[in-house]
Amino acid sequence: MRRTRSVTYACNMLERSFVVLDGMIEELEAALGVSSKAGETVKDDKKKKTEKEPVKQPEKANDDKKSEKGKENKNSEGKGGDKKNKTDKPGKEPKAAGDAKPAPASEGEQPEFTKLELKVGVLTKTWFHPESEKLYCEEIDVGEEAQRQVASGLRHHFSLEEFCPGRKVVVVTNLKAAKMAGFESQGMVMASTSADGKVELLDPPQDAKVGERIYIEGVQGEPFNPNQVQKKKVLQTVLPDLQTNNDCIACWQGKPFMTSAGPIKVKSNKNSPIG
Repeated sequence: MRRTRSVTYACNMLERSFVVLDGMIEELEAALGVSSKAGETVKDDKKKKTEKEPVKQPEKANDDKKSEKGKENKNSEGKGGDKKNKTDKPGKEPKAAGDAKPAPASEGEQPEFTKLELKVGVLTKTWFHPESEKLYCEEIDVGEEAQRQVASGLRHHFSLEEFCPGRKVVVVTNLKAAKMAGFESQGMVMASTSADGKVELLDPPQDAKVGERIYIEGVQGEPFNPNQVQKKKVLQTVLPDLQTNNDCIACWQGKPFMTSAGPIKVKSNKNSPIG
C-alpha cells in the first residue's frame, strides 16, 4: 500500500517536471523562432502579413514615368512644330539652284579692262593752260552732278577750234586726281597715236549717251576705285593691250570698245596704240 502511494507520488512529480520542462522549451523556442507551436505561430503571423501587404511593383512605376516622359516629348515636339510653322512665311518658295546669282569674279580672275572706268563725255569748256604750253584745260560732262576738270597734253595736236565744246570724247574717270602744272586733273582724255606721230581723239558715236560706260562684249566686272587703280597699276597694265584695228576701231586685246550706239572709232589711225 505504501509502495503504491510512493509510485503514484513519484509519477505525479515527474509529470509536473515534464510540464515545467515543456513550458521552458516552448518559451525558448518562441524566443528563437524555431519549429514549435510558438514558432509556427510566428511563421503564421509573418505569412499573414505578407498576404495582407501588397508587393510593390517598381516596373509599373517606371512604365508610368516613361509614359509621362513620352507625353512631355510629344508636347515639346508639338510646340516646336508650332514655332517652325510660325517662322515659315506664307507665299514664299525656296529658290531653285538655277536661280542663284553667280558669285562675283575674284580680283585675280577679273579682266583688267573692266577695272578701269571709261565713259562717254562731252566737252563743255576748253582753254589754254596758263602755266604750260603743252596742256589744254577742259571741263567735261560725264553724266555726273558736277563737271570733271581735266588737263590734256593735246595742245600741239589740236587747235582750240578742233578741241571745242560740244565734242564727244572718251574719258577714264576712275584715276586718282593729280596736279598737272598746278591744275588738278580728274581724268584722262583718250587718243590714238600713229607710227608717224599723228594723234587722233577716240570718237564715240553721235548717238552714244553721255555718261554711259564703255564696255567690251562678253567681258564684265566692276571698276576699281581710284586708290586701287593707282596701287595695282591698272592703267599701266591695260594700256599695252589698247590699239585700233585695221578698221580704225578702238580695241582691247582685239575686242572693240562698245557703246549703246556702236563701237568707238578714230578718224584714220589704223593699228595704232591708244593712250
